[in-house]
Amino acid sequence: MNERDRPIRLFQFPRMFDIPNLSPFCCKLETWLRIAGIPYVVEDTRNPRKGPRGKLPFIDDDGQVVADTTIIIDHLKRTRGIDPDAGLDPSQRATALLVQRTLEEHYAFVLAYTHLIRDEGRRHTEGRFDALPSFMRPLVSGLVRKQVAKILWFQGLSRNTHEEIVEAALRDWRAVLAMMSSGPFFFGAEPSSIDATVFATLASTVLTPIDTPIRTYLRSQPGCLDYAERMRSRYFPELSAAPAMALSA
Repeated sequence: MNERDRPIRLFQFPRMFDIPNLSPFCCKLETWLRIAGIPYVVEDTRNPRKGPRGKLPFIDDDGQVVADTTIIIDHLKRTRGIDPDAGLDPSQRATALLVQRTLEEHYAFVLAYTHLIRDEGRRHTEGRFDALPSFMRPLVSGLVRKQVAKILWFQGLSRNTHEEIVEAALRDWRAVLAMMSSGPFFFGAEPSSIDATVFATLASTVLTPIDTPIRTYLRSQPGCLDYAERMRSRYFPELSAAPAMALSA
């Protein structure tokens, strides 16, 4: 089998809603694989402790286990000889890095707060534990919430008020949208790796029924929802016919 045709095994959280993954990092990697045209098979994994770094996603590439989305993508670019970023100029590469850092090293913590800590999010995401026996669900759910709350406290986000967290998230998105082209992709006519990152964080925010002020703001911005739906339709056509519930509220 040709090296490029050999599928990798992708270990990630099971799907929720009509998006590739509620986790922006799992969603990012699976979207990147489809942009790059690299075949893969998904191994649904509910426990991130099974990952080599205690996190999801990770891959098994013919026996080589690789974790962390950035490291995984660099590994696949090198081993498969596929690079969606080959046509980017130095300025675009710098912009992509700044956008990635904004969304992955700040806004991703906001998503954990809105989706896993706040009651508005938890009532939708508690379904993550449906595979467990009913008597275990409250215990496991409580332990996970405490763990996420601890991470957000040490990271610093949850030391702020709710209003401060929301305003900081809106600043993130104002900055990102100011650098985004009119499409169809982030830099214009061709997709690149940053589209996987932007789509992943947008999908978790605007294509789920979890109602937040951030979702309301983004859905009001010209072209923002269109971009998210266009990316979903192009790369995940099996998910693009989302029910009305997921796109309302």
